[in-house]
Amino acid sequence: MNKDFEMDSVISIKNLNKIYKGGFQALKDINLEIRKGEIFALLGPNGAGKTTLINIVAGLTARSAGEVLVLNSDVVKDYQFTRKNIGLVQQEINSDTFFNIEEVVTLQAGYFGIANPKPKVEEVLKELSLWDKRKEIGIRLSGGMKRRVMIAKAMVHDPEILFLDEPTAGVDIELRANLWGLIGRLKERCKTIILTTHYLEEAERLADRIGIINNGRLILVEEKEALLKKYGQKLDEIYLNLINEDRGA
Repeated sequence: MNKDFEMDSVISIKNLNKIYKGGFQALKDINLEIRKGEIFALLGPNGAGKTTLINIVAGLTARSAGEVLVLNSDVVKDYQFTRKNIGLVQQEINSDTFFNIEEVVTLQAGYFGIANPKPKVEEVLKELSLWDKRKEIGIRLSGGMKRRVMIAKAMVHDPEILFLDEPTAGVDIELRANLWGLIGRLKERCKTIILTTHYLEEAERLADRIGIINNGRLILVEEKEALLKKYGQKLDEIYLNLINEDRGA
């Protein structure tokens, strides 16, 4: 057990670096604690390092240096435990073309060893308004429906931590509002949500804390309300000013 691990943290990142072949450094000395039950919005321009950071925590990308703990367990040494406690919705939409929605989510439940998946699959599909469409195959689904299926797959094993990487990109206003409601309900169940988004009004509405990353460096982590009060501006104005200042530093 790491004695430095904060008891209310579900993710602890210390001195994390990622250098790709060719020498590009995607992450530079990232230090971050994510608290149990919070919604943490990770903001930054394209290429800033958001997805790399998420993929390292989720065990999909190897770190170059540093420590990453999920529920006090190392994401490399204890991969099976940490991955079981993480749900990941990636930015890129992907679908299983010739399986129906129910089959896809049931297969995902089997991947996590759920012995009797049917009740949980039904619960998740109903929560995402997919139950009535459960027999539709992937090739017939709209982009918004495919994104909802990705969220269902991420939720079916009831993880403690849910990563949502641009979950509302390209979806209509109604679906975005539905997803906002879902995120609120997950928070009520004390699930921890890490959200990346380019819709800053989304982060301003949902997040408890805000983190801003630029050029692989975490340039700000602060409570949302304190941040808005400190600068006396809306989040989009604060974000643009901080990014521009960092670029000029």
